[in-house]
This record gives sequence, structure tokens and C-alpha cells, in this order.
Amino acid sequence: MRARLTDVPDIACLFTESFMDSVLHHCGGRLPNPQAMQDVFTLVYQAEPAAALLAKEQTGQVLGYCFAPVGLRQLWWQALTGGHLIKWAWRWLTGQYGFGLSPVKIIILNKLAFLRSATTPGKTANARILSIAVAPAARGRGIASALMTEADKYFKDNKVQRVRLEVRPDNQPAIRVYKKLGYYPGGTTYDSQGPWLIMFKEIS
Repeated sequence: MRARLTDVPDIACLFTESFMDSVLHHCGGRLPNPQAMQDVFTLVYQAEPAAALLAKEQTGQVLGYCFAPVGLRQLWWQALTGGHLIKWAWRWLTGQYGFGLSPVKIIILNKLAFLRSATTPGKTANARILSIAVAPAARGRGIASALMTEADKYFKDNKVQRVRLEVRPDNQPAIRVYKKLGYYPGGTTYDSQGPWLIMFKEIS
């Protein structure tokens, strides 16, 4: 199913739970206020709402999500023209995010490293699996595969030719899922936490 804007707080919470080490690393060793992650995912959602896929229990509990944009230009454009950067700066300066200057430097440098990698010849792609996570209690039920299969349909509908994702090399369970779905290794990129394995899939 497609996510709604009202799902963003739950998605942000699941991201923080699933990638706790990375969040702590980027935010100076402590968790940011929930508003910080919610603001990031609000931007990602508003840039391309149709790319926000969700798995839910009948009770409404979010079991997993996948953001699968067909292009990142909309994301940068939304950040620049939608008032997000100004809002983020104001909330950071007024202490609403709960972290100081050092995390901001780390985040900016890491984003620049990913941007360079994404524009390197041979490592470009039409679309991305920008972020995907499944709640710990729901893993092993095929939710990630179902979300990515739905993403494939979205890519085909939008005539995408090639998809890229990044995954930590030690995340073997995720890598096995991606390989099963047709993704193949295509290089390495790095951020302040270490290497990322780049994987691609050709969409027929």
C-alpha cells in the first residue's frame, strides 16, 4: 500500500529503531528529538508521495516501509523550494532537534560523498531504493521482498531502466534478499561510518 503523510511519524520511529547505530553516530552519540527524523521523512515523502510504500498490520501498526523514488531531482528541488531547509535550520538553531554543530558537519559531508558516488560514471541509475526497513518483530515474513516487488512495479510503470541501492557489507541477511530479487554488486562507496556496498538491478 502507499504511505500517507500521517504515517511519517511511525516511519521515522521505525527508521530510528532499525538504524540506531547510524542515528547515534550522526547525532553525536545521543538520539535526536523525534521531530528531526520526522522532518527528514516529510521531505522524502512530499518529494514523491507515490514512491512511499508501506506494510501495515490490520491494527494499523507499521511493519515496514520502502522509499523508492524514480529520481532524486524532485527531492533536491523540494528541499530547496518547499521551505524545508529554512525550517530545518530554524529548528536546529533553536535547539528543537537536540544536537549541535558537529553532527551537522558529519551529515553534510556524508551526503556530499553519496552525491559524488551517485554521479560517478558506471554508478549512476534512474531510480533508487532510498530507504527500506522492517520492524524487528516482523522480520522473516517476506515483508522486505513484498515491498521491493511493489517498488519494481512502480519502476516499470515509470519506465525506469536501472535501480541503485546501498547496503552495509556486513548486512548479509539484507544482501541475500536483494540478490534474490535480482540486485547485483556494483562497487563500493564510503561515509564516516565505513563502506557501503552498491547494488544495481536492471528493470526489463
